[in-house]
Amino acid sequence: MAVDRQGEFVDKKIRVRGEGTVTIRPDTATVVVGVSTEEKDLVSGQQQNARESSRIVNALLGLGIPAENIRTSDYRIESMYDYKEGMQIFRGYKVTHLLQVRVTDLEKAGTIVDTAVRNGANYVSDIQFITSQHDAYYREALALAVQNAYEKAKTISTALGVKLNPVPVSVIEGNDFPRPVHEYHTPMVKGVSTTQIQPGKLTIEASVTSDYIFDGM
Repeated sequence: MAVDRQGEFVDKKIRVRGEGTVTIRPDTATVVVGVSTEEKDLVSGQQQNARESSRIVNALLGLGIPAENIRTSDYRIESMYDYKEGMQIFRGYKVTHLLQVRVTDLEKAGTIVDTAVRNGANYVSDIQFITSQHDAYYREALALAVQNAYEKAKTISTALGVKLNPVPVSVIEGNDFPRPVHEYHTPMVKGVSTTQIQPGKLTIEASVTSDYIFDGM
């Protein structure tokens, strides 16, 4: 028989869902910046894009960002067309080169955006604040979820006047929830002298489904 949404009985078992949450401050920021160029000739387009990308990279290196913290996250070439009176007319090639920049100084996130835009970037996206200790914090949240499940089972057993075995016979781990993602695109940042980006806090969540045996009834 079922007991609302917090738990249910299966034979002599109480099944409950436990949840745990840990709120922390991020210690790492990643930003994706890049440049898209269009040219009629593919080779010319690649060369122009390479020049623009190099200028962005050199500017970021000038901020003191290590070269190993700047990597290509996407590089693609697309054929571009115009449509006139039902006709497809070849316009040229679009070359896009995106760079992911990683820093541990969170205050540099806004500076990275500004510097990249000033040096030719026309794409800014995927600004994320993360923690390098995610696994440790997740384990902490998981322990809280297990405890929360026990407390729910204990509440149910007490209300029904039965004796609960405190050791669960089954514990199934749920999935970790997605990390927060903050996105900023060029129209939001272009021409701004100082882009203020606030990291805020991260919430690491875990859940479990636990089965407890009880005596009585």
